[in-house]
Amino acid sequence: MKPVLGLLAIAMLMPVAAVAQTPDPQHRMLTGLAGAWDVKQSLWLAPAKDPKIDSGTADFAMVLNGRHLRQTLRIADGTGFEGLGYIGFDGGAFFTTWMDVNFPGMVLARGDCDLNTPACTFSGEMAMPGGPAMPVRETLTITDPAHMRYEFYETRGGVEALAVRLDYSRTK
Repeated sequence: MKPVLGLLAIAMLMPVAAVAQTPDPQHRMLTGLAGAWDVKQSLWLAPAKDPKIDSGTADFAMVLNGRHLRQTLRIADGTGFEGLGYIGFDGGAFFTTWMDVNFPGMVLARGDCDLNTPACTFSGEMAMPGGPAMPVRETLTITDPAHMRYEFYETRGGVEALAVRLDYSRTK
């Protein structure tokens, strides 16, 4: 009886797996971002202050059968900053995750991308040690195949402020 149930479960999942392997326009857009990039980071340590500017590199690669775009970011700011993020599309919405060496938590956000522009907006939360989660908003604007801009906004005390801007230029 158990082998029959196992085969039935596999048969029921086969149509879902076939759909998951079919590339769609959303995943094709993400695939176009794969490659090596130079990065200019602007970091606002306080909303009313000028940003701290640093340079770095990012590598984007499609992973897990082309379903998710992984970014590894390194910023040459003297601290050894490194981050890891993912952008994906689950058939209903885009999502992002982000982790880095300066923060013990993970940023999770969901949103949408206008494939004609192309521009994406994500809303989510960032877990805060010892306190409530902070609302965040992310934007990704693809200017052309060799340039894009990412912006990360934090809401503190009910006021949204730009915290990080990453300007990307493709190297290969």
